[in-house]
This record gives sequence, structure tokens and C-alpha cells, in this order.
Amino acid sequence: MPWCDDCGRFLNPNSARADGSCPSCGRTLAAPAGPGAHQPDDRAGEGSAAAAPDRVPWHFWLLLAALVVYLGWRAVQGVDWLARLL
Repeated sequence: MPWCDDCGRFLNPNSARADGSCPSCGRTLAAPAGPGAHQPDDRAGEGSAAAAPDRVPWHFWLLLAALVVYLGWRAVQGVDWLARLL
């Protein structure tokens, strides 16, 4: 997210002006740096970092594994409950 030092706040990329300046004070904002940040001089197809897709965070996979274990256990309990009814 772009940060405006003069205003002291983070800006949503959609709320900044098209030229990359702050809508409140007009100061030019620095482009965000990082692996997923889009830089204007990035060219897809030249092996740049922007051409690589963003990775899914590790905690998503942890949550997904926990969900599978939980639902699997609930399925075992459901089958056991049905077996006791019959």
C-alpha cells in the first residue's frame, strides 16, 4: 500500500490519483516495494518477478489441512452415529 508521509496514512491503490499522487495533499507517493508489487517498468515475458504468479500464503494451506482433518473426523462420527441407530 502506498504511504503518504504528509497526511500520515495508508492509501488504497484505487484511492490514489492516476499519476500516483495523494488525493489530499498532492504529494507523489512511492510505489510499494516487494515481490508482489507492480512496478511501471515491469515487462511480462522477460523473466521479471511480475510475470510469476503470486503464491498462496502458508497459513491458508494450514487452515485447509485443519479443515480436512476436522471434516474427516466429523464424517467418522456421523458414520458411527448411523451405525448405532441401525
